[in-house]
Amino acid sequence: MKNVQLFSLFLLLLFVTDDVQAKRGQEKSDKARLPPSSSSSSSSGGAVSRAVIGSGELTSKGGHGCTWQTSGEGLVSLVVNCSSAPEGGHTHRYWCRFAGKPELCPNYGLRSSQYWKQLVGKLKERLDVCRGEKILKAKTCKKAPPEAHMKLAESSRQEEEEEEKRKRKEEEEERRRDSEEEGVLNDMEPLQSVCEEGWSSVCSFLLRVFQG
Repeated sequence: MKNVQLFSLFLLLLFVTDDVQAKRGQEKSDKARLPPSSSSSSSSGGAVSRAVIGSGELTSKGGHGCTWQTSGEGLVSLVVNCSSAPEGGHTHRYWCRFAGKPELCPNYGLRSSQYWKQLVGKLKERLDVCRGEKILKAKTCKKAPPEAHMKLAESSRQEEEEEEKRKRKEEEEERRRDSEEEGVLNDMEPLQSVCEEGWSSVCSFLLRVFQG
C-alpha cells in the first residue's frame, strides 16, 4: 500500500514540474514577440541630426533680388548671387562669398537654423548685399571665436572697384599730360610773336629745343 502511495506522489510531482517548465517556456516566447520599448528604440536611434538651412532667396533693402547657398564641412561657404535692374539701364549682376567655421560656436549645434536666418536677415538690411561690413555675426554666436564668424572672402564688387580705380588713375594721368602740353603751348606763344617780327632762324632753333 505504501508503495502505491509513493508512486502516486512521484507522478504528481512529475506532472507539476512539467507544467511549471511549460509555463516558463511560454513566457520566454511571449517576451521575444513583444515590441521594443520606446526608451530602447530612442537610445538606439543614434545622434539627433541638425536641421541646417542650405539655400534660399532674399531681397535687399535696395531692391536687389538674390539667391544664397551654403556648402562645405568645417570651413563653410555662403555664396550670394544678386541682380539689380536700374531704371533705364541693363540688368547688373554681382556675387560674393563669405567663409567661416560656424561649428566653433557652441550654440550652432543647437540653433543652426536660427544662425543662418540671422545672417540672411543682416544681408536683407543692406542696400547692396556684397557691400558693407566684411564680417557677418549672428546674435546667437556673438561671443564665439573670430574663426566662427563668416568673413567676406571673394566678391565681384572688389573686382569692379579695382577696375574703377584703374580707370580713374588713367583719367588722372591723361589730364596731367594735357595740362603739361597746354603749359608748353603757353610758353611758346611769346616765341611765336617774336618769329612774326622776323626772327625766323632764332625761332626755328628755339622751337626745336622746346620740342626735344
